[in-house]
This record gives sequence, C-alpha cells and structure tokens, in this order.
Amino acid sequence: MSDRDVAPGRDLSPAPFRLGVTLHSFAAEYTSFVWSFEDLMRLAAAAGGGVEIVGPSHQRGFPYLTPEFEAAFKSSVERNGLTPTSYGSYADPFMLPGRDLSPEELVAYTIPQLEGAARLGFPIVRLQHFVAEVIQELLPWAEKLDLVLGYELHTPMTLESARTQFLMETVTTHDTPHLGIIPDAGIFGRSISQAHLEAGRRAGIGEDELAIAVEAWNAGRELEEALELLGSPDPKSRLTTWTGMVWDTFGHSEPAALREVIDRVVHVHGKFFTIVDGDEPDLRYRELVHTLVDLGYTGWISSEYEGDAPDSFAMVAAHQRMIRAHVASYRPA
Repeated sequence: MSDRDVAPGRDLSPAPFRLGVTLHSFAAEYTSFVWSFEDLMRLAAAAGGGVEIVGPSHQRGFPYLTPEFEAAFKSSVERNGLTPTSYGSYADPFMLPGRDLSPEELVAYTIPQLEGAARLGFPIVRLQHFVAEVIQELLPWAEKLDLVLGYELHTPMTLESARTQFLMETVTTHDTPHLGIIPDAGIFGRSISQAHLEAGRRAGIGEDELAIAVEAWNAGRELEEALELLGSPDPKSRLTTWTGMVWDTFGHSEPAALREVIDRVVHVHGKFFTIVDGDEPDLRYRELVHTLVDLGYTGWISSEYEGDAPDSFAMVAAHQRMIRAHVASYRPA
C-alpha cells in the first residue's frame, strides 16, 4: 500500500504528539496547477489528517473569508476526515508604497484573518512577529473567538535572539492561554544545506566565498560578522542577498532549550529541505523529536517541506517516517 492509499484522517504518528501537514509543503505543484486545492486536502488526509493552511496562499478573498471558500473548505474537511490545526495569518506592514502600516491599520488587517480562521474551525493562528507591538489589541479578539495565537519563531528569531526574548516577554506579561509560540524546526540547524550552497554557485558566488560563509556559519557568527569576513559586499549584491538568505534559514538554537519554554509551545512547524538516508541532514531532528517526547509535548507537528523534489507528497511522507523513527528510538534518561 502506498503512502497515498492511507485512509483519510488516519493518524500514523505515535504518541504523544500528532503529525499533520501544512499545505505550504505542496506549493510547487499547487502554483503550477499540477494539484488543485481539493487535491491538497486529500493529500493532507493521507499525511495524518491534520491540515494547516497559509491565508494569502490558499484562502480566496484574503484577508477576508468569502462564503464560497468557507463552504468549500468545510465540505472538504468533512469529506476527507481532516482536523484543522493552525491557520497561517500574515502581517505585512510594508504593503503600502512610501510608508508602513500604522498600528491601527495592522490591527484592522489582522482581525478579519482571526475571524476567518475561527469560522474555518482552526483553534490556533500563527502570528508573525510584526504584530507583537499591537498584541494587546488582538488578544480580546482571540478570547472572543476562542483562538490560541502563536508567534512563529522563524530564523533569524532563534530561541536566544533579542526579538524572541521580547516576544516571550509579551507572552509572559499577558499570561493567557490565548497566546504562545510556534517554533520552526529551521532554528535548530546543523549545517548549511548543499542545495543552498548550490543556489549560491548558480548566483555566481565563488568557492572561496562559499567556504568563508560556511566557516562563519559553523562558528555561530552573526550575519553582520559574516558579511565583514566576506569583504563587506554591496548590500544589493548577490553575495549579500545569498548570505542573508542562508542566515535567515538556518539557526543555531539548541533543541534542549525548549525545556524553558515548552509550556508556551502551542504548535510546531516541521520545516525540512530534504531527507537523505532517512534523516534531515541539515536540521537537528533527532534531538528535537527526543526533546519534545521527553517534555511531553502533545500538540501537532506540521510537516513543512521547502525543497524542489518532483513529488512533494513523497517528501512529506519521508519526513513523517523520519519523525516516527526518531520517536521510536527515544529512551528516557
């Protein structure tokens, strides 16, 4: 029986947490019209039954929810035996030419997304960090709509970064079950992927420069330090752009550091780029999975594929097999 033959809604993951998928994993096939939205929902059913969507990528009428999309989504959830897990909201304060959104405009942009997520049946809404300064205005809506809001910790916002510390201060200060965090597995980097190095080569970056960047990343240097080692290239150069992309993709957090914040973790993004010999070579998944099991995490992990394999579903299936294998290898200390 193939991975796609799994009965809709069947959860294959072992206790204590459950495995689902974000439809972002299937972006290549979706944006090239290989798979329809309904195809994505069926694939989500075969990948554990938990489905996460990204508002502007999948929701017609975003940031508003149209009756047509609401009906189609709910019908597909019911027919495929799906469980809505987390809704990916967006905060784009830079959408207007010439100026940023005001705090009032950012709130007005976010509220329809919260309302739509609740109507679609999502219990959790992923927040981008831009809304942290207006969270006081959003929490009453979360309480009214019975939603849990989670700041996504996405590189360069590692567990140790100053911005993450600010986000955690807002979570602690408000001390409400309606606000938490969503770690992204990309913050638990082991190495820069070969695919990202190859992208640098295609951009015309030389081997010597790549070697300097790799050494700087391995040493845990900040982006500004790495650029200095690379000769302080022009901010608009391909070298600067590529280096920034790498530093915004692979973080240096220790999975064990989740122990300090686990009571605030409401969802996990299972970011990955490839699977080689049953493992993700550039992210520290074994330590991450063992830490989550050890700490008793019981929420969802959404597989989030960001690569260029010809079949995204096959990659998601491989990712989930990897996680199950790591769970099976866990032994209490």
